[in-house]
Amino acid sequence: MNKRKICVYGIGGVGGYLGGMLANASSDKLEVYFIARGKHLMAIDKNGLTLATPSKGEIKCHPTKVVDNVDDLPIMDYVFLTVKGYDLMDAVKDINKISNENTVIIAPLNGVDIYERIKEWLDKGIVLPSCIFVTSSVNGPGKVVHKGGTTLLVFGKDPQFESYYPSELLEILNESEIPYRWERRPETTIWEKFIMFSPFALVTAYSGKSFGEVMEDQEHKGLIRSIMEEVVDLAKAKGIPVKDSLIETYLGNAQFYPYETRTSYQRDIESGRGKDEGDLIGGTIIRLGKEYGVPTSVAEIVYGKIRSKIL
Repeated sequence: MNKRKICVYGIGGVGGYLGGMLANASSDKLEVYFIARGKHLMAIDKNGLTLATPSKGEIKCHPTKVVDNVDDLPIMDYVFLTVKGYDLMDAVKDINKISNENTVIIAPLNGVDIYERIKEWLDKGIVLPSCIFVTSSVNGPGKVVHKGGTTLLVFGKDPQFESYYPSELLEILNESEIPYRWERRPETTIWEKFIMFSPFALVTAYSGKSFGEVMEDQEHKGLIRSIMEEVVDLAKAKGIPVKDSLIETYLGNAQFYPYETRTSYQRDIESGRGKDEGDLIGGTIIRLGKEYGVPTSVAEIVYGKIRSKIL
């Protein structure tokens, strides 16, 4: 049997966790390729990826090959796209070079229209709508820390390939000890995650405050609640069966995050690099609001103030 070829494109916190677990379990059945950049790439190429996990401690994960572009890679059976949202278009155009009609793409990025964005730029292949719940981050060149807690990859059918069922992929995930849940229609879970993270992302980026600080501030906590309500209304307008009770659940769960937690979008804004995931978050809320006739005035105001600060 030919070895199955897997590419993990983007070895940050999420990609480092997924890629590390896949490479650690790699056997005579798998070839695992990494796309990485700069010092991270050099460290992995020299010493492998060090993945620190609560259950296994530090493990050395050696991919079949780590490169900074796809030009020398073979056609892949599976591609995990784990880049930041602002790099998605370029990454999809890249993976066109290593995909055929049977290649399966999983892109667990933050957002509710990732599937549509990929389909817009992808020439061929099967795209499984997905999201991931994981706490992991890069801790230096060639080092990724998985902090434990809830870890779950959720994915489901490509609406354009209803008959495809990823039995082989599920077996690979099982062997790699990556927790997952296959859902025929994963859109509800994807939207539930968006309802949770998008308001916090917007309000922390707008205020410059941490999770704990915005939850202590009644005005900012009120903004989070209002944006959650707007996103719940959007989900309902799209026919996604979400519950109003999620809002109280998510606001209650926020107390369990470390006080000093800063969201990824907030860190993008504060870095001053000129790249951020605002379009995936605020931009998407506003566009869908106009498309479905759902008021999103609070998200519009907060996102507008964030944009005005950085333009």
